[in-house]
Amino acid sequence: MSSAPIRTLLAALLTLGLAACGSTSTGPADAGGAPDPETIVADARALPGVGDVTFHYRDPDGEEHAELPADPAEWAAWTMRLDIVNRAEQGAGSTVEAMDDLHEAWQLLSTAPPTTTPGTVPTPWATGTPLPVPRLEIWLHPVTPTGSEITVRAYPLPQVRDAVGGPIGDAYLFAGTPGVVRAVFDGETADVRVGDPSDLAKVADVAAVQGAGVDVIRTLDSAELAVADVPPRPPYTPSAGWPADPSAPECDPAALRLEITGSDAALGSRYLFLGATNTGPAPCAVQGHPDVTFRTLAEQPLTVTVVPTPDAARVVIPPGARAMAVVDWNAMPTADNPDLTYEVVLAAVPGAPATELPLTSWVVEGYGPHTYLDIVDGGEVAITEWRPDGAAF
Repeated sequence: MSSAPIRTLLAALLTLGLAACGSTSTGPADAGGAPDPETIVADARALPGVGDVTFHYRDPDGEEHAELPADPAEWAAWTMRLDIVNRAEQGAGSTVEAMDDLHEAWQLLSTAPPTTTPGTVPTPWATGTPLPVPRLEIWLHPVTPTGSEITVRAYPLPQVRDAVGGPIGDAYLFAGTPGVVRAVFDGETADVRVGDPSDLAKVADVAAVQGAGVDVIRTLDSAELAVADVPPRPPYTPSAGWPADPSAPECDPAALRLEITGSDAALGSRYLFLGATNTGPAPCAVQGHPDVTFRTLAEQPLTVTVVPTPDAARVVIPPGARAMAVVDWNAMPTADNPDLTYEVVLAAVPGAPATELPLTSWVVEGYGPHTYLDIVDGGEVAITEWRPDGAAF
């Protein structure tokens, strides 16, 4: 969401708060009184990326109400809850920024100086009485192409790890991770669910490497895997020597750690870097191209033509070292297309066991996680053979 729509939304929310707290129109007394909250909500709903905005009030006992009580002295003990439905692909960064700005706007509202405007009904400001405002609570509901239930309390939160971290960042992380059907963050606890037990390890690995604030991944029927029990990723040891050892055995697929290691783009071209780390105690060899397929957020396969480059030399991988391969494609149109690539399914060679690699399993230092690629149904990509890490492509 760009800064202008964010500011517009914040202005709408601030006006909504003023209307809810008894402020009236600054025009003549016959101009119709206070702004209509439903009209303001409709304006916010029309902003880019926002699909719906609703609000209600909660009394000190947690009961929901459509209006505040008549006595303004009671308002400070009430809560105004705002629910915003937006597209998950809007990302966490702009959302965190919007919450920070909204916090500042709400603080200004609660400390606004007394004022009078000719032709208006007196308000608590007019007498110099501090304005009693209800507490603000904002919940975001990022919508995914799969309809997963993603909910996060965006304000107030007890802490935020960094610009794209904390519960908001975690909510968007799991919204873009295949296999997740529910992720609820209330600022204090987290509940992340997958639809199938086979997805527990994959999603727990994402939680572990991204440092998400969740301890356990569960299925809907409560099968679970503790994030702390996920095997750590093996350390990568750069190797200066790549022996051409003809006696080195073929790599056991169980001894190769497959992962996404990076990406790049230039002038309409896209590149995805894949790695295979030798976790065994001795050198082993790979020859040929990795086998790669692409899947949607709903874990459905995409029909993508994969064109291997010719020739494939035998590569002996020292223990702890990593072989690399590159997927190369031209930018593909993605507008209004929910079937993008959210997951790469990678095997070291055709016929070997495959590893499901969500884009969110790739850690991008200093940035939030990537969730999808512009590889779509009917597209075409090229792929290189395995080469020693550091070799030219």
